[in-house]
Amino acid sequence: MKINPKYLVYHDLIGFNVYSRNKSKSNDSQFLNIGTVIDESKNMLITEKNNQIKKFIKKDHIFRIIIQNDEEEYILEVNGEKIVGRPENRLRNLRKKRWFKK
Repeated sequence: MKINPKYLVYHDLIGFNVYSRNKSKSNDSQFLNIGTVIDESKNMLITEKNNQIKKFIKKDHIFRIIIQNDEEEYILEVNGEKIVGRPENRLRNLRKKRWFKK
C-alpha cells in the first residue's frame, strides 16, 4: 500500500505498527512498541501485541507510526490530538481545508 506520509493523519490507521509515549510524563521520553492497530474509534486506538489487546487514549499520547512503502520505511511522529475523531470524518476535513484555502 502506497501512502504519502504527509496525508497519514487523514488516513485510517488500522494495520500500522505503532510506538507510543505518554504526553504527560516528560521524564519518560522513550517510545514503547504498543503493537499493530486493530481498531480505531473517535478517541481511542486499540492495538494488539502478543495476543494482548490494549486501548490507548489518543489525546494523552504521542504516536510514532511506521509506514512501509515498497522498499522505503518512514517513521512519522504524530501528536494524538491531531488524530482525534472518526477516521471517515478526518478524510472529510481534508477536503474542507482544501476547499476553503485560498
